[in-house]
Amino acid sequence: MIQAPHRLFFMGGLGALMVGMLWWAPVLVMRWAGMASAHPVPAIWLHAWLMTVGVFPFFVFGFLLTALPRWVAAPPVSPLIYRSMAAVLYAGYALTVVGTLAGIDFLMAGIALTALAWALGLGVLMRCVLVARAPSLMHARWSIIVTAVGCIGALAGLGALGQARQSLFAAMPTLALWGFVGPIVFVVAHRMLPFFSEPMIADYRRYQPAWSPPLVVALSLGHGVLAFNGHHAWLFTVDLPLALITGWHALRWRGWAASHVPLLWSLHMAFAWLPIAALLSAVQSLALFSGYGAVLGLAPTHALGMGLATSMVFAMVTRVSLGHSGRRLEMDNLSVLCFLILQLAVVARLLAEVTAGHLRWLFLFVAIGAWFEAILPWAIRYGRIYCRPRLDGQPG
Repeated sequence: MIQAPHRLFFMGGLGALMVGMLWWAPVLVMRWAGMASAHPVPAIWLHAWLMTVGVFPFFVFGFLLTALPRWVAAPPVSPLIYRSMAAVLYAGYALTVVGTLAGIDFLMAGIALTALAWALGLGVLMRCVLVARAPSLMHARWSIIVTAVGCIGALAGLGALGQARQSLFAAMPTLALWGFVGPIVFVVAHRMLPFFSEPMIADYRRYQPAWSPPLVVALSLGHGVLAFNGHHAWLFTVDLPLALITGWHALRWRGWAASHVPLLWSLHMAFAWLPIAALLSAVQSLALFSGYGAVLGLAPTHALGMGLATSMVFAMVTRVSLGHSGRRLEMDNLSVLCFLILQLAVVARLLAEVTAGHLRWLFLFVAIGAWFEAILPWAIRYGRIYCRPRLDGQPG
């Protein structure tokens, strides 16, 4: 498992996904039953932190430490470095989870270790670019910029807890989601989706305009900054162009033409949640601007976090895990079924935000149940791959 960065980090990410939801599900059940739960800060803020700042660094660094050196023709990352970084990240997540129950000191220690691992990873990626031999460094540079935003968010969250500024801590997951998770998915998709699609779709022409990564990063970060400062009624100024640009890319990348290749159409379907999330956020912002209130609740947030990020993690981790274990690049029926169930979970979670009473709770529990049915079998299947050597006998 420790012979390649993606194995070590993806295994941690799968565990973090499961632990994060196993922590949250009982909290929701207790709320439904009218019982209170005791935590150092409100549980919903901890849930947001665990599922964004806690989970996604495992997958982002697992992918980038594997792929970015190849993008820029740099030497592979030293095993000592990525193993040390992974150990710190594992410890950080574990202490953060313990801290949600044991108290603020454990929570701060876990977040501090997470921020440290993030900073170490950022340094490793920057070193790869400094020794790069590839002619184009666009995707690598924007990946590093976006990763730096995430690192700043983790450090800011630590500082907020240290200064007892809970409202500031509450805002950090939103900044991380829109300023880090959404942009990094776009940058990686901009680099990889046309590359994956070209040999699989007839008459395919790559569409990778140089102007879109910086613009999407700026718009996404603008959303994060506006939301962080409480200007939710003005989010449509960045969300509408974000929805148009990412929607245009989704059309140009022609995901519907990959219906015969599940491993490819799942990536395109995951990406489609980005313009949907931006559009939902724009609608909500316009409603706030017009005085109607937050009519969609947390639907835009879950469209981005569950829809885009978790679906893309599922699809990309599946592809990377198959390719880097010497297996055929084919998504089996179980993985296809799990991916579709995950989409059901996302839809149910969005419906829970626009309903009330018993119907809201019904959709919430359907979403949680479908989420576990999608993630658990998939995590077990691919977690076993990371514990075994490659089938083709190659290193990695």
